[in-house]
Amino acid sequence: MAQPRASTDEENAPLLDNPNSSPSESSSPLKAIFSPSRPLTLLEKVLGGLAVLLLLLASIFIGLFAGAEGLLKKERNGHGHGHGGKTEYATSTFTATTTSYGTTTVIPAPGPTGKPDSKLCLTPECVILSSSILQSLNQSVDPCEDFYEFATGGWQASHSIPADRGLYGAFNEVNDNNKNILIKVLDSISSDKPSKDASADEKNLAKLKAVYNSCIDIEHLNEVGRKPLIQLTDHIVDIFGEFDVDSLSSSDLLDESAEWKGTFDESYTVPADLVASAEEAEQLRQSKKTGGVRWEVPSSRAEGVQEFYEYRPNEEREERITKTLAWLHSRGVQGLVNFEIEGDAGGEDSQVQSLWLYQAFGGLPSKEYYEEKPILDLYQSVVAGILTDIAEHTSIRERKDKRDLLSDLEVAVELGQEDAKGLIEELLEAAEEEDNWPWPWPGSERNGSKDGNGKHDGGKTSKEPTDERMEKLAAKVVHFERELMRAGADPEYLFNPHYAYNPYSTKTVGKMLPFLDIPTYLSTFSPRSYPVNITVTHPPYLKSVTNLIDKTPDHVLSGYFVTRLALTYASALGPKVTIRQEKKRLDDVLKGIKKGTEENRQDVCLNWVDEIVGFIAGREFVREAFSPEAKAEGEHIINSIVKAFHEKLPHIPWMDAESARAAQKKAEAIIPKVGYPLYPNTTNPESLENWYGRLDIKENDFFGNVLGSTLLEESRTWLGLGRKRNRDSWEMYPQSELGNLHQRDWDEADTALAVNAYYSPPDGEIVFPAGILQPPFYSQAWPAHLRYGAFGAVAAHELTHAFDNSGSQYDERGRLRDWWTKQTVKDFEERAQCVARQYSKYYVFDGEGKKVYVNGNLTNGEDIADSGLAQAFLAWQNSVSSSSSKGSEKLPGLDFSDEQLFFLAFARVWAQLTRPATAVSRVRTDPHSPPYWRATGTLKNLGAFHEAFGCKVGSPMNPPKKDQCELW
Repeated sequence: MAQPRASTDEENAPLLDNPNSSPSESSSPLKAIFSPSRPLTLLEKVLGGLAVLLLLLASIFIGLFAGAEGLLKKERNGHGHGHGGKTEYATSTFTATTTSYGTTTVIPAPGPTGKPDSKLCLTPECVILSSSILQSLNQSVDPCEDFYEFATGGWQASHSIPADRGLYGAFNEVNDNNKNILIKVLDSISSDKPSKDASADEKNLAKLKAVYNSCIDIEHLNEVGRKPLIQLTDHIVDIFGEFDVDSLSSSDLLDESAEWKGTFDESYTVPADLVASAEEAEQLRQSKKTGGVRWEVPSSRAEGVQEFYEYRPNEEREERITKTLAWLHSRGVQGLVNFEIEGDAGGEDSQVQSLWLYQAFGGLPSKEYYEEKPILDLYQSVVAGILTDIAEHTSIRERKDKRDLLSDLEVAVELGQEDAKGLIEELLEAAEEEDNWPWPWPGSERNGSKDGNGKHDGGKTSKEPTDERMEKLAAKVVHFERELMRAGADPEYLFNPHYAYNPYSTKTVGKMLPFLDIPTYLSTFSPRSYPVNITVTHPPYLKSVTNLIDKTPDHVLSGYFVTRLALTYASALGPKVTIRQEKKRLDDVLKGIKKGTEENRQDVCLNWVDEIVGFIAGREFVREAFSPEAKAEGEHIINSIVKAFHEKLPHIPWMDAESARAAQKKAEAIIPKVGYPLYPNTTNPESLENWYGRLDIKENDFFGNVLGSTLLEESRTWLGLGRKRNRDSWEMYPQSELGNLHQRDWDEADTALAVNAYYSPPDGEIVFPAGILQPPFYSQAWPAHLRYGAFGAVAAHELTHAFDNSGSQYDERGRLRDWWTKQTVKDFEERAQCVARQYSKYYVFDGEGKKVYVNGNLTNGEDIADSGLAQAFLAWQNSVSSSSSKGSEKLPGLDFSDEQLFFLAFARVWAQLTRPATAVSRVRTDPHSPPYWRATGTLKNLGAFHEAFGCKVGSPMNPPKKDQCELW
């Protein structure tokens, strides 16, 4: 264990006299008692003796208290004495409940370094901060042995993981505080409707309140029931065709349910590898926009255009498919193929919004789930339950429609139209022949289902109960969806911008998708410019989906469309509505939630507020928790870090001069954004009123609010096609990480108000919402070293992403280009692999205490970005040297140097507790290393930290140089 350093504090007078010193050199407070300059009276002697006794007793009690407190902290943190005179420390990490480290017997933490400064910050903010830091510490641990435990051990001992979560940390604390701010805002808004002459602010607040109220009133939602969704499913049936028909023997090829039927039971748990595949897919999807993953450059492009000899054209069917897909896609429902509007990163201008064509995504998290038999069994039963509920309701509606027709005809007879009498008799005769009224049912000879060639199947209405019919249909729908997923590319290819960038002319794509009329489809969205090209992310998928559609009967396609719609909007229904309950039954199993667990409706509705009127909520959050001064200071910190990095680039030893100049050019082009977007202008109520002007919000129509918001956002997105992106727009709302990413899977429980920041490679932006500029990341009232240590580390992290193994593939204009020399790329890769090897030695523990190692290649981009802490430290030092003020503000009760506090501020943001199951899941899928290693791994490589805490070479926090990695 590292030995404590000798104190470098300079003190004016020692507590006890040096026996060799002269009277002029030192003076003791006790000297007046034991060596008085005059004889003492009896009273003075008695009082002096009592004073000494009290002083000794106080010292004893203070020592006992400190010792007891230290022992208590050890017990609470799981400390215990091991064999061989060593002490084992249990340290909670991002991905494990406890992580054990062997070390020598605890030695008191080293004292402060540097000359004490008399300038003490005693503002309420500084006092609160000082208290928070003190409570976070575990000073019984040597920071050179385990800095994470030293910096966060107190926090870990005083916190626990909520029962409904897999982890809890500083990020969650900020998140919860941000939610509380919004709840207070919502509670303060009047429920009265704004008057006609109300201000823009009043109208905006009314919409904000109405969205929340419409969501939180679950009694009304349950009372409304399935009706709003049925109105949409009826429209699918009207434009495409019925799904409630006989199962046909000719379509048995779409029924392999015997393979998985009966394999699910209530004790089933989703395997860890499946959970990992789903999380990996989502991480890769996000990384395409925000970087952080090393995308390999393929040696050859994906397959090109192919002929479709097997496809049999059917114009009437193609027209129905085109209308149905356009109608669904305009409402945010994915199916068969999906179109996205994204920047043209492979073109000359990455800001021009182009049309991209993706494969379909299904109701399960990733394609691997479609090979797991118990999940397919569960999924089929959920689909059957949804289709049954819809079919039964639709039947009632159609019976009513037929009865209304008879009533109309009877009225016609009364009016003297005798010809109608004969028609009524024919209807009644037909009713006697049909067991199921009304007549004729789809599937009958007159109105039968069509096969892939558009021919009627000639079947008759089934006499089976509805649930049995829908169970058979669900099996075919699930099988069809599984075949779609099998035809798609794996996520590492689908979201790889090198593999996925395959532009074709729009006319050519029309030939590749003969079942879809592209011009008619596009006219639905009325884009301002017709796309010349469409980027196809995985060309082979187009042939597969075409041939699959060709052999699939209409009623199966109709069932597929209805299912996709229902699963997309189920979360907008009341909790007791059958369709919603079926979706929740699936979600609970997939997420490992205990059956019967109630949702936190407040969190659900806060997320919907974000989704529907997120910028209005953002304005109120900014007004409550952010200031123009904080925005300016945040921008100053970021710009100073960019400047420090820019100046450092020519001195990077492994980067040649040509590459260094190109890197400087990219650093100069970085656009920092802090606090809130200006498109719409979050601080301007009139701008927000215009932004949501076309959105009609009703307090008693939550489903309508969700639908209207989706229609508006889809319309807004398509209007940007062919135009340059507005650089004042963001991918986040000020209070959270959601926003214009707009990947609506309606999974509100997992995404509400998550705190984050991001770097966008195609846009060359680093973005920091107001939601993350909160304690323990930032406060304008804090001393500079703490602002730079916490928020500066976040800013430097995002900046470094522009130069990590993903961001380095984009030039200063956000284009996928090679802009480094080959030698620099080689030297970069060598150092990047050093980091990968280093982090691959780190691990967490599973529930059985076994080590599960970090995948250093998966986390490489984020680990490299974390090393940006060095730039934050350099920027802070530059700010100190250039500042006109003398010294810095000290915090009460904290005897640490500014340098030490800088690193304490950095480590504190990674304080976290994690359950073993969550630990393993995260370490297998998350491109971020566990927080324990994000803190300690970064500091092990940083000389400034070693110097600040006097860590000797060879100590755990200062390993030998051969075991350290330095890139930027």
